[in-house]
Amino acid sequence: MSNTELEYELSPEEQEAAALKKEKQRKRRKVARVFDRIAGFIIATAIVVGCALLGLLYVIEKGPSPSMRDAFVNTMDETRRFKFVPAIFLETEELDSIRKAAKMDEDVTTDTSLITITDDGNSNAEDNLQEMGLVDEDGDGVIFTEIKSGNFAGYMIIVLDPSRVFVAMPDVYGGSGWTLEQFAQKYDAIGGINAGGFKDDQGSGSGGIPQGLTIVDGHCYNDEFGVTEGFAGFDSKGVLHVGYYTYEDCVKNDIVNAVSFGPVLISNGTPTPEEYLVSGINPRTAIGQRADGAVLMLVIDGRQVHSAGATYQDCVDIMLDYGAVNACNMDGGSSTAMYYQGKYINSISSSNGQCRPLPNAFMFK
Repeated sequence: MSNTELEYELSPEEQEAAALKKEKQRKRRKVARVFDRIAGFIIATAIVVGCALLGLLYVIEKGPSPSMRDAFVNTMDETRRFKFVPAIFLETEELDSIRKAAKMDEDVTTDTSLITITDDGNSNAEDNLQEMGLVDEDGDGVIFTEIKSGNFAGYMIIVLDPSRVFVAMPDVYGGSGWTLEQFAQKYDAIGGINAGGFKDDQGSGSGGIPQGLTIVDGHCYNDEFGVTEGFAGFDSKGVLHVGYYTYEDCVKNDIVNAVSFGPVLISNGTPTPEEYLVSGINPRTAIGQRADGAVLMLVIDGRQVHSAGATYQDCVDIMLDYGAVNACNMDGGSSTAMYYQGKYINSISSSNGQCRPLPNAFMFK
């Protein structure tokens, strides 16, 4: 019996159901073919893009421009997720020679006579800044301005009275870190920036244990971690000290609020030589002080479409432009954050776009 004869034996309803079934099977096969083609295209594209990226990586690492290679290696080194990338085409010996920076003189101390702070919080700071076109329009003692360059964008907060600046920390030392918003709420602060680094073993740290010597309201924390690559702290008169300080140095200089990070960018009016400032292009945070006592808080956006990031030398140049006598680099990358008047100002580069839990922060009331 032929299929045709069999179909004639089916009822009209059965014939309609069989036809619908065949149509559904045909559509499924068609959809499957489309998905197969899309998947094949995606796989082929990924292979082509991957090969292109590997080719670009090879050109950067093995090409004719050592400066581009060095900048790329240091940029990757300063990230948490991509530190392995430079090792794809470069040997360990090559990487070590690129990463090796000249050792800065750790005996440099801050000359406090270069900073003049009056009893009323240094009211002449505003007059000095007006010469730069920076005006405290609302009279709150804080000037906010944007930083724009060809390669990056950022923000500067200038606190005219240094006595308003302090180091904030979570309620429980060694627990979980806090966001800048939480610090602002706890201390009733107007704003601030992230400060020192923290123990972040394999990217799983909770942000609660700071790295390096840390002093909050005159109390010393984790001195056993010793001196790191830099230090920034305010004494009881509001003078910012930068350099390589031990706890004994802090006691001798009456340091009451301080964190450890680095490198030092400017010391006693002298910019740190470039050979000490090996860096890549990334989000940056820095703190500095002018001769009139005004405190400079700087953040630079990075890993964004509008702003790739900045080098240490870029931060030096900005701080000098704003009259810094002393300045120090703070923790950067995904930790870089600025909070002011109830909101985050910069584009935070963490994976979720939110402020990371921090062990401490430079805040101001």
